[in-house]
Amino acid sequence: MPVSHDTAVELVRDLLELQRVMKRVTKTDAGPRRLNPTAIALLYYLDSNGPRRATVMAAETGLGPSGLSRQLAVLEEEGHVERTPDPDDGRAALVAITERGREQVRTVLEEDAQRLAARLEGWDEDQARASRGAINEITTVFLRSLGVERTTSCRGPGEPEGCDGGDRPPGSATNRRAADRMNADRKNARRQDADREHEGEIAR
Repeated sequence: MPVSHDTAVELVRDLLELQRVMKRVTKTDAGPRRLNPTAIALLYYLDSNGPRRATVMAAETGLGPSGLSRQLAVLEEEGHVERTPDPDDGRAALVAITERGREQVRTVLEEDAQRLAARLEGWDEDQARASRGAINEITTVFLRSLGVERTTSCRGPGEPEGCDGGDRPPGSATNRRAADRMNADRKNARRQDADREHEGEIAR
């Protein structure tokens, strides 16, 4: 039976409440950190998805160009990301996470995991795994509705287990999908650049 309207409304409310509570928990538990939550989220995004053009990052993360530019400037200054030439278009650059950035991601994940475990002190392993499965399932459904496949090591029900943040085999299906999507992103960006140049010539 399809999801009813009433259930959808309740789910939206639950998700908004979870989002609000998570912001409070993150702000309370994180303590003094050199990087803000948005910058850390960008590092996690790059660690999971690989090098990206800034225009693609803005589209996929929902950050505006100016906001993204400010965050990347801080990350670049701290040595967490670097810009490298796009091998498919010498006029463009890719933003890539550095080893220092990966170490920052690992540190933050470890700290947050310890704090989360403390907050879930009354839970057992089965409860934690059931909640993780539900979160992964709805995340995967949302991403697929957007035409996007998961590229993190987390998997939903029926997919390979694991969310250890470890390296994936170079030839894995996940990495192949990520590489295919990155190539498609580059082609789309080149096509958009060409369209803008063409429009500019017409205007002149």
